[in-house]
Amino acid sequence: MELAIVPPEVAETVFISVKNNQGAELTPGVVCEYTNTTTDANQGFAVELVDTAVNATTGIAAKVAGIVESTIGTANLGRLQVFGPANVRASASIAAGRMVVASSINATNKGHVTEAIQTTTTSPEYLGAVVGWTLENGPNATNATVQLTIL
Repeated sequence: MELAIVPPEVAETVFISVKNNQGAELTPGVVCEYTNTTTDANQGFAVELVDTAVNATTGIAAKVAGIVESTIGTANLGRLQVFGPANVRASASIAAGRMVVASSINATNKGHVTEAIQTTTTSPEYLGAVVGWTLENGPNATNATVQLTIL
């Protein structure tokens, strides 16, 4: 884990080191989840793009790992941001102050965030898909500024 030392006027950010287990490069702003694996060396280290739609009962395939900081090539090492404000790929324009979760709603919106389901009963699996809270009204339908609370 890398904690950035920043001056008081800059928001704090936290990063983790990971290995791309996707089979394709991971691009900035997409949401990754941990790879489910029996290989000890990859547990909690190997990640892949969130490629399923979030479900209120089952969540996504695994817990959200973080947001890609800069392009990570296939089988290469890189960093994911897990705390602090970040520009995240979004499936639609999202209003400020909304909780967002990782989801892949279709073939073009893989590893994006979408508004969380507003309900009083939420499964622990669904909570594993939470990425954070939006900080501004979505500037467009493909990006959202999110205060990450993954860590």
